[in-house]
Amino acid sequence: MNHKMLVIAVVSILLAACAAPVVPTAAPVTPSATLQTFDAALPALVIVSGTLIDGTGADPIKDAVLIIQGERIVAVGARSSIGIPANAQIIEVQGATILPGFFNAHVHGAYDEEKLAAWAQEGVTTVRDLGANQWPPSQVLLDRVEKDNRYARLISGGIFITPPGGYPIAVFGGSGKTISTTEEAQLAVNELLDQGADVIKISLESGQIFGRQIPMLTTEQVQAIVATAQQRGTRVSAHATVTKDLQRAIDEGIDDVAHMVVDPINDKLIKAMTERDMVWVPTIELWKNVGQGQDTNVIDNLRRYVAADGKVALGTDFEGYYTPFQLGMPTKEIGWMSEAGMTPMQIIVAATKNAAYVSNVEQDLGTLEAGKIADVLIVKGDPLQDLKALSNVQYVIHNGEVIRKP
Repeated sequence: MNHKMLVIAVVSILLAACAAPVVPTAAPVTPSATLQTFDAALPALVIVSGTLIDGTGADPIKDAVLIIQGERIVAVGARSSIGIPANAQIIEVQGATILPGFFNAHVHGAYDEEKLAAWAQEGVTTVRDLGANQWPPSQVLLDRVEKDNRYARLISGGIFITPPGGYPIAVFGGSGKTISTTEEAQLAVNELLDQGADVIKISLESGQIFGRQIPMLTTEQVQAIVATAQQRGTRVSAHATVTKDLQRAIDEGIDDVAHMVVDPINDKLIKAMTERDMVWVPTIELWKNVGQGQDTNVIDNLRRYVAADGKVALGTDFEGYYTPFQLGMPTKEIGWMSEAGMTPMQIIVAATKNAAYVSNVEQDLGTLEAGKIADVLIVKGDPLQDLKALSNVQYVIHNGEVIRKP
């Protein structure tokens, strides 16, 4: 190499070194580490030494590292592949399991600080309210809970879109967003979303009340609701409790069904749901509370749906029928899901990734991946071996902030 080429080579090396970000680390950095995504000027919160279940259904990561800066996850993986910033606050969780924050994807009455705080403290960092008692809700309350990480995140379904005299008005009274035409259906979706709804909830209930048929939305109205919601970038959940109404939900483009049906489901309907990649929110706790033996068919229907690789999201219909429901971590629902043949991993995915999908927030939540919001649940023990470990909460991190610790 002549003198001129040597000078060029040295200058190139120096320029490359100056351009590369310099981030001090407390651990060796392998080629697969991603420290270049860190901002060395910001503090980092690092969870180490636990087993990590990321919510995607992938195998757990032993001796994992999860790095958070601000409200976001910036790195996640095995300790051998992740360098740790020197200025990090480190939380050792030896013998614990690191999970995404859980969802309850079907609740009511969630516009309540006490309830939102109780959910968050047990690791249920997001709830989806599918039918508010009052709409629009208090903006003062919303501002308060949205700014305070002690409260679970609230995903709103607004109020039911239903025809005049339809469900739930026909059964429980109160109010819904009533529509009579296809044009009104489109306007209703836009109005609810403009008022702060995140997803849309409709009624597909064909039962009888006081000896007369409950009015139902028409096929054209449902299709208009679905199309308008899609144009606005969100999803539609349907209240349906029997198979003939489920058929309509499938045919008319609904994204998730907010209850397991109470009559036996046939293979044709199961296949149609799985082919459309629909999600079922079984609300077993509801049917257990209602009683009358309906829960037997519900458990069997869920077993058959899961065996066919159907997607499930965890939701209980908390306070939907004014009977006692479990607040906080829904261990009863989880136990019944297990009774229906769901594996611990399937239940975790239902409570995280799939629930984030029906809440229309899967881009930011539901799994522990770089770039996602840092909602993290850390429990003592291994829930894949014993689901009761989900009650042994050690830490809860919500929007990157530790809101519970031992």
